Amino acid sequence: MKWRFTWGFTICGSVVHACVFGNNDIFVSKSMDVMEPNGRKELVALLVNMAYCEEDQLGYDPTIRLYEDGDVKEIDVYDQESRKTHTYQCIEPIMLATRNFGRHTRCFLCVDCRDKSGEKKVVVKDAWAYATRKGDGNNTVDVRDEVVIMRKIRDKLAGNKELEGKYATLVHGGVVRIIKGDIVEEDNTDTAFGMLLPPSLSSEKREFRAHRRIAMTPDCIPLQNVDHVDQLIVAAADIMNVHTAIAKTCNILHRDISVNSMLITKLPENKVRGALIDFDCAKDISKVDCKTQPERTGTYPYMSINNLLMSNVKRTQLDDWESLIYVLCWLGTTGVNPADEERYDRAERREINKWQGTEPEDVAISKRNHLLTADLFVNDILAKFLKLPGYSRLRALVGMLYMKIFFNESYSSFFHGTITKAKPLLDEEEHSDEETSSPDLPVDQADEQDEDIRNPFKRRADYAEDIADDLLKVLLKEREKALGRIRNRYEKEMEAPF
Repeated sequence: MKWRFTWGFTICGSVVHACVFGNNDIFVSKSMDVMEPNGRKELVALLVNMAYCEEDQLGYDPTIRLYEDGDVKEIDVYDQESRKTHTYQCIEPIMLATRNFGRHTRCFLCVDCRDKSGEKKVVVKDAWAYATRKGDGNNTVDVRDEVVIMRKIRDKLAGNKELEGKYATLVHGGVVRIIKGDIVEEDNTDTAFGMLLPPSLSSEKREFRAHRRIAMTPDCIPLQNVDHVDQLIVAAADIMNVHTAIAKTCNILHRDISVNSMLITKLPENKVRGALIDFDCAKDISKVDCKTQPERTGTYPYMSINNLLMSNVKRTQLDDWESLIYVLCWLGTTGVNPADEERYDRAERREINKWQGTEPEDVAISKRNHLLTADLFVNDILAKFLKLPGYSRLRALVGMLYMKIFFNESYSSFFHGTITKAKPLLDEEEHSDEETSSPDLPVDQADEQDEDIRNPFKRRADYAEDIADDLLKVLLKEREKALGRIRNRYEKEMEAPF
């Protein structure tokens, strides 16, 4: 529960290697042959040093304290805004790290130790997210700092009653501080592993991650706790409504819409409220050009085609809307909750399972083929939705969202589909003056401009905000219908005799 990294040993005959398991790599020592004097000396020296060193050098996290049975008792959260440390008492773990590598994200339901009532619950998130080293190149601000992103969202959306409880709101947060006597260090991969690694493996050759811890509200539950499809539609609309507000008001793109970043709160009368969380991958587009810094962010089954391909087409709201389509398709095929999931036919998942591939390029090709035409999308994906009550409505909603993005009638055929159009002949009527490249440009630039014109992702990106507004209108309209059905269902339940 309180490991930052772990040690291990391999023994092969008389040869021993020490290993350190980090977030991205396993660092292995040189061979120590215990049949040789020098090998025995090195191994004994290592074991003695491990017995006498500080516990943080063994990988322990001194900012987390445990009960005798090993459960988490208290967690310290350093707040970089007030420069104070706040201690939270853990009620229960919500999510634990399940992978050997990566962010190692963990979440705990907690209360502030100063809150004697114990009523003001928060979620404490602990993760090793990619970060920018201070002083790297021209970087003076880490545009991937989730705490900075969340603070901006909190401040910009403060007072908006409609959006309250629909996004993760920062309470305290910052990089974890490790105290060693009079020295205080920020916990990151450089300070954690720097003294353990040889000079040949300099920091420039290693991925850099910062150990951040954030206390936030509200405390929600996973999306797949919805009772039925109508609750899912309401939650999705709430989430994309606040997503749009964050993009427009804060100039921040979320860039990681998935079942893990979409939560719900159960409300009276069988209602739910959706909440958007996880801003690890978010970027402030007022500070960075999302075209000049293409990178792959998110979870393969839910990532947009451009994201998977690391395309040079700028990232926009449409990438997240495309991700929403994949989320709804996945839940429509496998079940919106555990009860429905038990009733799905595994054979119907054959096509959508291709979205779980290990190679991002292969996943992108599968999605591009599935979404190439409306007929293919219906036959390969939508037709595989569960044949249970409410799923026909989900199928219809996904179909409308798909058409608004990929075959929007308000735009020409150059905006349609998932592949770059073939270069038209000069005598084709569709190759109008408006759609051709400028004759004043050099040949290479003219060819590039011409390809951009024929690339539907590039064309849609230029009108992303308008298309996103159309998508939101569709989703909010379906939300009202879903709320009406939820209300009717609740009233019938209240009228029914016990």
